[in-house]
Amino acid sequence: MNNPMEVDLEFPPCEICGADAPEPVASRPDMLFGGDTVYTFCRCGGCGVLYQHPRPSEATMGQLYPHDTSYPSYRRDVATEPLLRRLDRRYGLAKRCRLVTRHVRGGRLLDVGCATGDFLSEMWRQPGWLVLGIEPSPAAGRYAHDQVGLTVVAGTLNDAAFADASFDAVTMWDVLEHVYRPREVIAEAARILRPGGVLVVNHPNTESIDRRLFTRLWVGYELPRHLYLYPPEMLRRLMAEHGLREVERVCFYGSHAAAVDSMIYRFEQFFGRGWASRSLRKVLRSLPVRVAAVPYFVLTDRLRLGSNVTAVFERVP
Repeated sequence: MNNPMEVDLEFPPCEICGADAPEPVASRPDMLFGGDTVYTFCRCGGCGVLYQHPRPSEATMGQLYPHDTSYPSYRRDVATEPLLRRLDRRYGLAKRCRLVTRHVRGGRLLDVGCATGDFLSEMWRQPGWLVLGIEPSPAAGRYAHDQVGLTVVAGTLNDAAFADASFDAVTMWDVLEHVYRPREVIAEAARILRPGGVLVVNHPNTESIDRRLFTRLWVGYELPRHLYLYPPEMLRRLMAEHGLREVERVCFYGSHAAAVDSMIYRFEQFFGRGWASRSLRKVLRSLPVRVAAVPYFVLTDRLRLGSNVTAVFERVP
């Protein structure tokens, strides 16, 4: 990736409530790609949302993502994986699909920030659905189109100008925490949903056990690419302001992988990056360790204390 020599930082007030009362919560450098710049998450003294302050400007932020498909969310086509890995990924993706289809049986679906088409390719297989993706990364969008065969619009949701009430489902898997001007993004998602349609939002769970355990090294902070983190009840109220009613909230995937990443960050603080951290990651992600950890992660997810939480919001007529 291109790592800029100097990051252009800005100091805006909270874009949720307008207050300019940041209270520092966690500071660290970029744990994923390195660099010396230290970034900080703050709690808004007005509404309680967690937001990065100061933060990279919108023009700078593009340089903090890789210009290829090396970002963890930019995964290769599931069909190219070895058998066991392919079955594992499809099992997880099938759970996402079932979450959508138990609320809406069919129609048009838009996956916002579809990356390389991981979820969208599985939703494409569901009967009764027409699917479309939108993705700001040119490399990821090209991969989804050229390698997976999906229809992907380049750009962001608010620039796409879709028609009113033109989708039955809109999904945002690990997206809302990345966006500038989140109120505008939520309002646009509500506008393009038909009455009775659903918006599905997966985001880092600020109430998770991992956040308490790993403090500033919790993977959910993902500085500097995460801009806003939403306490679940606060997000419910924000969505309600835009005519979106929460109908389900669940932790159902990603807790093990998130815990492993946070553990690796902790390990690297003491021993640095290298073969040791790579070896430890392989061990922690191995099948025996995953199986042994199942009871713990099942319990934390059922208590809604997993590192990721997914909320389903219905568009109120």
